[in-house]
Amino acid sequence: MEELRKLYKEATGLDVANVEAIPGAGSNRKYYRMKGTDGSTLIGAIGTSRDENHAFCYLARHFSASGLPVPQVIAESEDGLRYLQNDLGDKSLFDALKGGREAGGRYNAHERELLRKTIAALPAMQIRGALGLDFSQCYPQEALDETNVLFDLNYFKYCFLKATGLDFHELKLEASFQLMARDIVSIPGGAFMYRDFQARNVMLDSQDNPYFIDFQGGRRGPVQYDVASFLWQASARYPKRLREELIKVYLQNLKQYQEVSEKQFRQGLQLCVLFRLLQVLGAYGFRGYFERKKHFLESIPPAMESLRDLLAEGGCPYPYLHEVLSALVSMPQFAPEPKQSVKRADGLKTTELNPYTSHPQDGPATFSRYDAQGPLVVRVFSFSYGKGIPEDTSGNGGGYVFDCRSTHNPGRYEPYKQLTGLDEPVIRFLEDDGEILTFLESVYKLADAHVHRYLQRGFTSLMFSFGCTGGQHRSVYSAQHLGEHIHKKFGIEVHICHREQKIEQVLAPARAMIFAAGLGTRLKPLTDTMPKALVPVAGKPLLEHLLDKLKASGFYDVVINVHHFADMIEDWCQAHPKGMHIYFSDERAELLETGGGIKHAAPLLRDAQEGFLIHNVDILSNVDLQAFAEAGKGRAATLLVSKRETQRYLLFDDDMRLVGWTNISTGEVRSPYPNLDPKLYHKYAFAGIHYMNPKLFSYFEGWPDKFGIIDFYLKVCAEEPIYGFVQPGLKLMDVGKLDTLSEAEAFVAGQ
Repeated sequence: MEELRKLYKEATGLDVANVEAIPGAGSNRKYYRMKGTDGSTLIGAIGTSRDENHAFCYLARHFSASGLPVPQVIAESEDGLRYLQNDLGDKSLFDALKGGREAGGRYNAHERELLRKTIAALPAMQIRGALGLDFSQCYPQEALDETNVLFDLNYFKYCFLKATGLDFHELKLEASFQLMARDIVSIPGGAFMYRDFQARNVMLDSQDNPYFIDFQGGRRGPVQYDVASFLWQASARYPKRLREELIKVYLQNLKQYQEVSEKQFRQGLQLCVLFRLLQVLGAYGFRGYFERKKHFLESIPPAMESLRDLLAEGGCPYPYLHEVLSALVSMPQFAPEPKQSVKRADGLKTTELNPYTSHPQDGPATFSRYDAQGPLVVRVFSFSYGKGIPEDTSGNGGGYVFDCRSTHNPGRYEPYKQLTGLDEPVIRFLEDDGEILTFLESVYKLADAHVHRYLQRGFTSLMFSFGCTGGQHRSVYSAQHLGEHIHKKFGIEVHICHREQKIEQVLAPARAMIFAAGLGTRLKPLTDTMPKALVPVAGKPLLEHLLDKLKASGFYDVVINVHHFADMIEDWCQAHPKGMHIYFSDERAELLETGGGIKHAAPLLRDAQEGFLIHNVDILSNVDLQAFAEAGKGRAATLLVSKRETQRYLLFDDDMRLVGWTNISTGEVRSPYPNLDPKLYHKYAFAGIHYMNPKLFSYFEGWPDKFGIIDFYLKVCAEEPIYGFVQPGLKLMDVGKLDTLSEAEAFVAGQ
């Protein structure tokens, strides 16, 4: 310590007034916060390895000179065992994510934004940081090679696999390891591989900007490794859709530095995820089974859960290793944890029945989810008959297998041999030939009838598989088109897996948001004892009428905002399962109005890539929600409007694009266009039903927590086209007053 004090004095000219030890995180280095007599602080480090210290100082100076967010090295001792760096504070990303992590993966909006900022900064570190970098300065070596990979794989074998008592063939497993090592090292790219990119190694400044530390083990390697290390960290339990969102953020930023083949990237990522999971299981086995460290034992179940998911998605292309790992995750001690209610570390209740963590949760509100057995999920595979029919992992018996080999094979012709059924030339070949279209006509009829019946009966899983010679052309085309057909027609979740091409896609179910938070003052005294959403009409609550209509229209993911008698709405949904995913956006603390309600629920809606429906709970109508949603896809927002009489109208041009609003009784006009004359535009009344694309969420920045959505639309319509939609023969009723209830019953009876 005395030598470190001397180094501080030499570097700053100040004496050390105070030294505070900083808890370590597994490294042999010891860190101290050193305060000078002027009150400023630096971090002092004492290490046992000169080479490792040198690697850190060299890399830190190189990255800092490149403008990257890393600590600045202030001074090094002559013996190489000590150095000083600037003080980045005490707040790590790991600490900032504590609430979501302890809630089993329910991350709030702020936590998810921290994750997005962090992974967005990674490509600069990997690509820009590699420019001019002398990789020979890296410790302990300059590049990832097969020896590194095999060491970690054998570490997994000896420290974890053997400790479980599972029987396996040593030579067959070693052969799989050899293939895997070769494939990982062959992943294209010469970037800087951080190697230990995880939340513990990211510090946050006062504005929550990320700074990267502990990169001294980095070397040349594939960029996918760091993404796998970060997103598949076992204890984090990142939901699948959050992972996918973060991968997209990463790719967007990576494309700023180099051309990216997303297909190649994802193939490499899947391999790195498998490698990383085996790596960490090896570490958990040694530190848990042998050293009996509680933290590492607790990390094994989530790591096994990730491995189980990866295997189910076809993420292990080595047959014998797949066999061993499948047996491993099936062992009784690794059985999936029972689902239970959880509480966030910050004290917020998050009640879940059969938790569906694909949708991240958001605070300061509570988001809970109810479903019955869960809505139907359809899985569609393409495969090569030479490699066997895809396994049914649902336990339901397999569904349908269709043989595409009766149709004309483009793979027989040289121009198409390197392409797949997803490529335009192959698609044109098959469709011009026509045999595949005739084949699919019969498949569609059979599939439609089966999906329809499964939905009626409340079944949760159905599988279709298409086989051909190589699993490359005809089967890929057929599987892709059937998956898209089912998703478009029924709005349900469809998983498409082109097994031999290692391509997967999830078509998310259609999503809707119901405004049910209002006080319902016009329905008093009924709403003195119940929420407006549960006011009965023709023997059913308004909410049930709407949920039934949404389900019949293919909307199986529904977000409901709640405020007035929120518990009653949540309890009713729990007691009346609809076979839908239902989430609650909790506005108990404050009623946020329509715009604020959407902004607050945005974390549950942002991954609805094609948009989501928004519907007031007290609106009854004959609107065709499927047709309305189709009209809204690809647009920023679409509003259902009609010619009914009112005092306040939205104004549209001849293309039905929103340009303003007017109150005809007062003459008031509001528009982003100056001096707008309402007489020159079409006047329509808003019907309380609209369809929004999540790209509008970026415009929420700067808006308060509480605002009206029409105010928002009028503000942004000059930048993003907002359209009106008129349905011929529209019948619509606002159930807002006591004297409308009998009329509402007649309306329902007449439908």
